[in-house]
Amino acid sequence: MTGNRGTWLWPALVLLVVASAACQRAGGRGGAAAAPTRTAAAELAPTQPVVVGSPTPTPRPLPVVSGDIFYRERLVLPSDATVRVRVVRLGQRSASRPVIAELAFPAPRRVPIPFTLECDPSSLEPGAAYGLEVSISRRGKVEFTTAEPVPVLAGGRPSPGLKVLVRRTR
Repeated sequence: MTGNRGTWLWPALVLLVVASAACQRAGGRGGAAAAPTRTAAAELAPTQPVVVGSPTPTPRPLPVVSGDIFYRERLVLPSDATVRVRVVRLGQRSASRPVIAELAFPAPRRVPIPFTLECDPSSLEPGAAYGLEVSISRRGKVEFTTAEPVPVLAGGRPSPGLKVLVRRTR
């Protein structure tokens, strides 16, 4: 009896699969007309390649240095004062440090003085240290400046929200 069961099981399974496929083509409504469906070959064929990873690297944030400049003296800046903000590469023993980015603008009359300075990412060297130098001048004479460069762009990352103290030069 075991041999008879094996002979009729396979044809019954094939008949069941064919009937199921016919029912799906008919929309499961007992032979009623249905919208065309994809064939088994179309289901197996890939329609579009699947992207596993991002084809372009995630953009790094721009190396931006921003914050506020202030001084402790209680005075109003003259209308002809100019603010100069520079990002320089540190570690150079010479008096002149390479300037990476620079911004100059008319000084507002009161502090804090907001600033935003974008740096060119291609000008940054991996592992190099950078600092921010700020000065406020009037008629070409520096009246306020940073005592030492403020460290910025650690690892090339942005430096937002800085509070930069400048001191009177005279």
